Amino acid sequence: MVNLYQNLFIYPKAMVLTFTSLIVITWVGYFYLSLKERNVDLSKSHYKYYLSYSSGLFFWILSNAYFHSGYLVSQSQNAAIFMAIFANLTAFTAFASAFLFSCKLKEHYLQKKTPRLVYTLLTALTVMTLGINLIPELTVQSVDITAPSVFVIHFGNYTSLFFFTLVSLVLFTLLNLVSLRGVSNRLSKTRVNFMVAGMIIFMVSTGIIQLGFTLFWGDFSLTWLPPALSISEMIITGYALITSRFYSTRYMSYLTLTAIVTCAIYTFPLFFLVRDNGIPYDVVIAYSFVLGVTWQFLYSRVKQYTSLMVYNSPQAPTERIYNLVSEFQKSPPQALQKLAELLNVPASQIQLVKKSADDELFVDYFNNNQDALIIEELQDKLDGQASEGRLGELHDKMHEQDAAIIMPMFDNSHVISHLLIATHKSNGQMFSNEELIALKKVLEQAQYYINSDRRVKQSQALANSIAHEMRNPLAQLQLHFEKLQIQLQTDAPVDTLLNEVENGKSAIRRGKQLIDIILREVSSSSLSQEPMAVSPIKRLLLQAINQFGFESEQIKRRIHLHTDVDFSARVNDTLFNFVVFNLLRNAIYYFDSYPDSRIDITTISRFHENVVVFRDSGPGIPQAIKNQIFDDFFSHNKSGGSGLGLGYCARVMQSFGGTIQCHSEYGQYTEFHLIFPALSLSALEETEHQDQEPQELASLPIESQYDDLLLPYNQSQTGIHCHKTVLVVDDKEVQRAMVTLYLQQLGYDVIQANNGKVAVEIFQNNPIDLVMMDIQMPVMNGFEAATRIKQLSPNTPVIALSGESGERELDLITSLMDGRLSKPTTKADLRAVMSHWIADHEISSTS
Repeated sequence: MVNLYQNLFIYPKAMVLTFTSLIVITWVGYFYLSLKERNVDLSKSHYKYYLSYSSGLFFWILSNAYFHSGYLVSQSQNAAIFMAIFANLTAFTAFASAFLFSCKLKEHYLQKKTPRLVYTLLTALTVMTLGINLIPELTVQSVDITAPSVFVIHFGNYTSLFFFTLVSLVLFTLLNLVSLRGVSNRLSKTRVNFMVAGMIIFMVSTGIIQLGFTLFWGDFSLTWLPPALSISEMIITGYALITSRFYSTRYMSYLTLTAIVTCAIYTFPLFFLVRDNGIPYDVVIAYSFVLGVTWQFLYSRVKQYTSLMVYNSPQAPTERIYNLVSEFQKSPPQALQKLAELLNVPASQIQLVKKSADDELFVDYFNNNQDALIIEELQDKLDGQASEGRLGELHDKMHEQDAAIIMPMFDNSHVISHLLIATHKSNGQMFSNEELIALKKVLEQAQYYINSDRRVKQSQALANSIAHEMRNPLAQLQLHFEKLQIQLQTDAPVDTLLNEVENGKSAIRRGKQLIDIILREVSSSSLSQEPMAVSPIKRLLLQAINQFGFESEQIKRRIHLHTDVDFSARVNDTLFNFVVFNLLRNAIYYFDSYPDSRIDITTISRFHENVVVFRDSGPGIPQAIKNQIFDDFFSHNKSGGSGLGLGYCARVMQSFGGTIQCHSEYGQYTEFHLIFPALSLSALEETEHQDQEPQELASLPIESQYDDLLLPYNQSQTGIHCHKTVLVVDDKEVQRAMVTLYLQQLGYDVIQANNGKVAVEIFQNNPIDLVMMDIQMPVMNGFEAATRIKQLSPNTPVIALSGESGERELDLITSLMDGRLSKPTTKADLRAVMSHWIADHEISSTS
């Protein structure tokens, strides 16, 4: 044992090579076990050639260590010749295996069969190599030994041929690897880039030292370097083979540079502490203490400077991602925008979504695999085969959503609460491993803040939705009171008075129904615990439509029910009503702007499922946002809603065992398919106990037309008609009707428009003295319409008529318009605004 230590380990070069060989054999064992865990059949894969290559390197490194150890001197010259020949043969084994490995990789990724001629030539080269090395003095003639690492090998006439063979194998291996860079899969391309980088490092070191210093100049002092550096190519290639997540080159350079600089700072003072007999023991103890105390501080400071060198910033991107935890505490949406910037992803293409029925495929996967889904990894696992099985479904789903990464977030009960979905990087690169690690850590720490933000958003959505949705019923109630007052003053018949009272009650009922719908949307109660019963779908639809609070009989007549096909579904009646209410409310929202639109409700029965189709001929949904409409808090081209309605519908349908799908053609139609599972025979027998027969659509109280506003009475009350014309713009008929009533009572002429585009056209073709402008409208909103009207006539007053409360909206109203009235307004407020603006207009016109 003492001789082994003296002959080997006291020599630095031998120590380096021996340590390198131990790393190689350890890596080979780890690599082999990794393949076993993945159930890889080595007899049918390209990995066996990599293992053969690594084994050849192991023996090549050990044989080179011999020449830099004490064994070189203690053993005979024949032993040195034998070790030199053994080194040649193990080097050839390693390089030939590497070449075969590259050929098999080419077959695997490019589906290109290796020609038989290649194997024939490799066999011939193997026979030749064995011959010229085993026949004495053809490659190694003798070895002059002076000391460890000080020796000269005298080569035979065939040595150049042998070295040429090795160089050729390395070159052909490199060419094969370079040809793989044409693969389409980004992960495979990254893997190949790592292999090429490792091969170039090895080739450069071998070419310079073995061919330059050794063969041409006869200097053998550096022969230990190529074997030592060969480990880089082996480990880089192996790392590329068994991992699917790579650290970026810049990040590895950043960490390596930081470690080297930090170690250099601590090593430099040692040169001043060294004495003839070494470093004193007490100095070693003190220096070790200082190192332990200051290491963390110094390392963190060095990281700032190396980060400046590598990233042009005192903080690496991963550090900045970690710091986003505090940003999530302040504002999760803003934190997501900054995260998108750091990840080089378009800000509009990264989102944190609450899990939904549409994400069930991903949720099922994450329940068993809590790591992130990356599309390149799925593609790599599919190995270019047809998309089939669970992995194929996941890959197709991600491709359909243009998602590059989906990362789950878990709550305190280890249940998935959100999914982070991001598209591909803008520069086409993959997400690096350090980014994924940082991202996972940040999301874990930010979970509480994200859930808190969701609760705040839910409360805001509830308040905003109730405030907005209640304006119409309140306006209707106010209108009926005004008309009732007029009728009382004109001694109208009792039946007319009672009709107005009944219409007012209907407005109150609609308001209560809206509140119930909104409260249901934000409810966190479990839908699956609601009682279910089997009922005919025709009865359910009739019941829901009859209970829905239509604003007028005219609107109700635009609903067309086609229930020739009846089927049974297991549902909760109340929940089903709210699904129908949501779909009706969403479609009716656009009725004023699309006067020819209608809603068709059709039932379809199939062998394995039954469907209710809600089709409206309104504006349709753009393809770009169709996948987002079931996300919580998402709303498009629609004001006031909570953004929870369709997400709530999806959860309800899931509790029924079914689902909801959206099909739309922008500018033409929108269809929502309520899909119910076909019931078994035993379940269908429950319907026999349903003794309630389907009824026809019950008639709602027919309300008076809002444009019949008793103008003769108004003129008599105001005296002189002022002959001023006001343009009232609002997408809700009841809002227009009430403002029109007040304005006509005040003696003004009124023209109505149901959206901004119509308002601009009316303004261009009619003399308008003042504009009352709603803000949130389809087709063209109030801000754009006001801008165009001001361009046509800067002096015409435009008064905002809205219920907006957001800071941005109020700022725009101040900058674009001349005043603001809240909805529903009063006659007194209108009188004040009109007397101010019309009077001012008169003065400015006459002066």
